[in-house]
Amino acid sequence: MGHTYLRKIVFSSSLLLSLQSVIAQPFIDIINTSYQSLNTTYKVDSVLKKNQTQNAFINLTVPIKLDTQNTLIVRFYGERLFSQVTEYTPNWYSDFSSGTLYSAILPIGLQHETKSKKWKYLGLVMPKFSGQGLGNSDFQLGGYAMATYSKSKDFKIKFGLFYNRKFFGDFFIPIFGLDWRVSPRFQMYGTLPNNYRFEYAFIDKFLYAGLGFKSYTRSYHIDNAGQSFYVRNNEIQVKAFVDVYLAKKFVLFGEFGRTINYSRVLYLSGTKDLAPNPGVYSAIKDAFFFNVGIAYRVRFGFN
Repeated sequence: MGHTYLRKIVFSSSLLLSLQSVIAQPFIDIINTSYQSLNTTYKVDSVLKKNQTQNAFINLTVPIKLDTQNTLIVRFYGERLFSQVTEYTPNWYSDFSSGTLYSAILPIGLQHETKSKKWKYLGLVMPKFSGQGLGNSDFQLGGYAMATYSKSKDFKIKFGLFYNRKFFGDFFIPIFGLDWRVSPRFQMYGTLPNNYRFEYAFIDKFLYAGLGFKSYTRSYHIDNAGQSFYVRNNEIQVKAFVDVYLAKKFVLFGEFGRTINYSRVLYLSGTKDLAPNPGVYSAIKDAFFFNVGIAYRVRFGFN
């Protein structure tokens, strides 16, 4: 019961995570790119021994100020997910000994701030392509709505709703967030259930580090040998992170952590039935991972 309940409560979408630099963090990444690596073993199939999974990400944010109260938000989020079986019993064969999946998302919407600056409202439409080749059959559509109440410049409350039409069905997530600058050096920020951080400024304007939590769900469409499938990827991460400002707006960042209940599994399209002989997309064990990247970042409070 524990693992099933945990999945229902905490997993979220990469679409939702791609919005964090606009609505939850004390900074905006105009552009960032990163690479994540995970090496693990398979859970059940004794034929399959080891797995390697590599993710590459790129995010672009373009906030366009329309007037004193309204900002147009345009974003691009891209992902390349490569997985392969690296050790297996001789004579084993599957069409899915390795695989590369892609996502491309273009959230676009409007943020409105009231004249009192106590409230902000954000609404976005989020078209997404997710699959092997980003064709018409890989299309998904989502939406996002968030309200933010600023009790003070150091304390904000956020709540909203996320929706995406996944390949396994409709996916709704209620969202709640609390951004609190506890002291000039320590703050916490993010939205639950998808992404939250506890951050400490060890060297102001140079070195920031802390602990983080992230959860998300993605789905990718696959056509193979006349059959249609989808991969459902559920992932929860607990991690330590460090951000180093090489210059005022150029940041090198790194993360190291552990997955919890990682599930990246192949299903028959239109069903919740596991695909036969899924190969690389069989269930894997949790493992340690690392993620490194670089960003052009505008951090609020920097002069």
